[in-house]
Amino acid sequence: MILGMKVRKQDLDDMLLFKPKILEFHFSDSDLNLELEQKFEQRLIVHCYEYFERKLLDIVSLGETNQIHSQEKTIELIQKAIDKTVKLSEQFQGRPSIIVHPGGYSLTEISRENKEKVKTSITKAVEKLDISKVNFLMENMPPYAWFFGGRWNSNVFLDANDMNQYCKELNLKVCYDLCHAQLYCNTKQISLIDQLNIIQNNVDHFHISDADGIDGEGLQYGEGSMEFEKIIPILNRHQDKGFAIEVWKGHENGGKGFREFLQKITEAGLILN
Repeated sequence: MILGMKVRKQDLDDMLLFKPKILEFHFSDSDLNLELEQKFEQRLIVHCYEYFERKLLDIVSLGETNQIHSQEKTIELIQKAIDKTVKLSEQFQGRPSIIVHPGGYSLTEISRENKEKVKTSITKAVEKLDISKVNFLMENMPPYAWFFGGRWNSNVFLDANDMNQYCKELNLKVCYDLCHAQLYCNTKQISLIDQLNIIQNNVDHFHISDADGIDGEGLQYGEGSMEFEKIIPILNRHQDKGFAIEVWKGHENGGKGFREFLQKITEAGLILN
């Protein structure tokens, strides 16, 4: 597989020491003003900001609240991130990618009717974006997400079958977060390996960390319940696809956590291209 590194400008030099072929910039809302002073040999991925001016982006929003932007505002803000990605890509190699979270958040359970509404609205929302100059990758969600000190429910883009339908309708690929998928599988008591086999051919880029329970994400290799001995052989079928490690605080101390995870997963058999 092709090594990518999660990066922000302040730790760029540390991440370049890993000699990645992909740099995945994790944007905050201030990064619409990001300027880089050099050209890069790597491909560019931008991970779109999850919130803007203290409100969550939600491309399937049922309506604006004091914590969630409207669907219309979310589409406008995602388009700004896409346009910034295209501009930054002039300093990188190849076609840029942007990773976007679908939203679908709620603090309480929502009705089955509203779950269907947000599920079916993703396609129409993406069609409102100009993605002609980027590789647009929607990312699967965990069952629960933590924002603003509270636990939110995720109601969309959880199951591989739904993701495959999205890919078919729009002729797009996805970013598949194995940690998020494991947490979803744990809540439904289903197999991550089955889910991975369903979606694998529609994945362009992977996020990898260990996971445990229903909301224990970003764990170091071996600290969760991921069956890496079954996952790694599947990943090795996709040598032309990229991945980035998402260990919590893995970038600190020169990327110590990232380096540990990378060493362990390659020792376990993951092949780097």
